[in-house]
Amino acid sequence: MKLYISIDMEGIWGLTSWKEPKEKIAELMTQELNLVLNCIKKYAKNPEIVVADSHSQGDNLIVSKLPDDVSIIRGFPRNYYMMEGLDNSFDGVLFIGYHAPVGMIPGQMDHSYSSSTFYEVSINGKKVGEAEINGMLAGYYGVPVILISGDDVLENFSKPFFPKTQFVITKRAISRYSAQMIPYKSLVEQYEKAIKNALESIKNIKPFELTPPFTIELEVTDTNAAYLISQIPGAVLVNGRKVSFSSTSLLEIYRFLMVSAYLGWVNRNL
Repeated sequence: MKLYISIDMEGIWGLTSWKEPKEKIAELMTQELNLVLNCIKKYAKNPEIVVADSHSQGDNLIVSKLPDDVSIIRGFPRNYYMMEGLDNSFDGVLFIGYHAPVGMIPGQMDHSYSSSTFYEVSINGKKVGEAEINGMLAGYYGVPVILISGDDVLENFSKPFFPKTQFVITKRAISRYSAQMIPYKSLVEQYEKAIKNALESIKNIKPFELTPPFTIELEVTDTNAAYLISQIPGAVLVNGRKVSFSSTSLLEIYRFLMVSAYLGWVNRNL
């Protein structure tokens, strides 16, 4: 069995703010990933596992504390960022430490790819977050999302998009920078049960697929961000803070989003 894990930071147990010390972020992300890996190895025989370090610049995990039979994707930039290296050879995808989309109060550190650029991201008229966007990319390759972990706000938002996917709640959001962690013992039990169920039902979980054409709309922070993003060939300036882009290729949609986030960074530093 070949599995792909995309691990983010905001939904990780024990963390509530981007201001947490980098060492603590690294320690807790690595700890939770090892918990996931141990559960997978308990219920899957000789799994082949690829992990994408998918928070910020992809340099969070303490690789010396990870098993030597797991392939790690690190660093930045990447064409497909949180989903780099995924293809149709995989049997399933797991999203670990994910979070709710921007605007989903009281979601922990809510944002959608860029907390300082995007106010809202929608695809084909539906508001989406990172789980949905990355799930669509997995669906493009015919690979199902079998497990998602993060706070309770994430589950409430994403469950309708992934009805048969297993969810693990790591914490209950109080506000953007506050949450009640579930007891760690319960976290371990949740992962054990969810991963066992996900692996046993993997053939019954359908990939998250959309029918082309695709239109992505980005509502951004200011008019200059919108202006910069509208310079991308094919982009349409809808109004002072909204840009749209259409394509029959989901890969183009994803890369448009990535380049838009990069341009948002440029705008912040002008």
